[in-house]
Amino acid sequence: MCLRRAIMQRPLYSQLVPYYEIIEGRDWRREIKLLASILKENGSETIVDLGCGTGYHVRRFARLGFRAVGVDISRPNILFARRKAKQEKVRALFVSGSYYNFRPRYKVDAALCLNWSIPTRDDEIRRFLSNTRSILRIGGLLIFDYERVSQVVWGDVGKPMVSSWILKNISIVRVSLGHMIANVLYSRDVYLLFHEDTNESIPKESKRYQAVRGHGPVEVYVDTSYVRFFSFFELRRFARESGFRVIANHTLPRNGYIRNYAVLERIS
Repeated sequence: MCLRRAIMQRPLYSQLVPYYEIIEGRDWRREIKLLASILKENGSETIVDLGCGTGYHVRRFARLGFRAVGVDISRPNILFARRKAKQEKVRALFVSGSYYNFRPRYKVDAALCLNWSIPTRDDEIRRFLSNTRSILRIGGLLIFDYERVSQVVWGDVGKPMVSSWILKNISIVRVSLGHMIANVLYSRDVYLLFHEDTNESIPKESKRYQAVRGHGPVEVYVDTSYVRFFSFFELRRFARESGFRVIANHTLPRNGYIRNYAVLERIS
């Protein structure tokens, strides 16, 4: 199975794209403020967001005066990002493609890889870093978020976690259950979308179970994800092997947990 097909089997990158920026649950403003300060301190003007999702960061950085490009393998993500940029009257470029082989026409000052988009396997991490190095200028930055091994909340692993949101006439409920495989968290998320429908009547037997197929007043989607946990030693090793050095690590709170932001500088 090709990577694009595998990605598109995830509801989060297809059917749930319109709700992504709500259910992601991050403190967008605080994160943008942190990242913008790092980029400005480095004198960065051109940035590329590798695995940009629905393009929130790209749109906001474009508003702040950065020349911003977003790359994502999910076509629905890119189409959504373009529509939002047009609605917000933001000048930003969005490209559909893999961050393993993205090649801009010029060297950029900084690259972002957020929402745990960094690969999980060692060989794929090296492949990602190799290509990212090739698109950065010397002294350019790579910033990505990650989880630290030492910060695993073991009491929550294997425990169902429930979250909910309301968007206009839709109620969204997510039930998540995860477990660790070595240093990777495997998570299965069940999303239920309840549509407000005052004209809904008691269904016939033939229609009672249509929600299982994603139809009717209730939609049900199952999404799976993998998140890599790193130690500082691993980060430094990966950076050194790929022509980078780790120059900073920042943190922000996220729903009772801690989100880390590694800042790598291209040195060769």
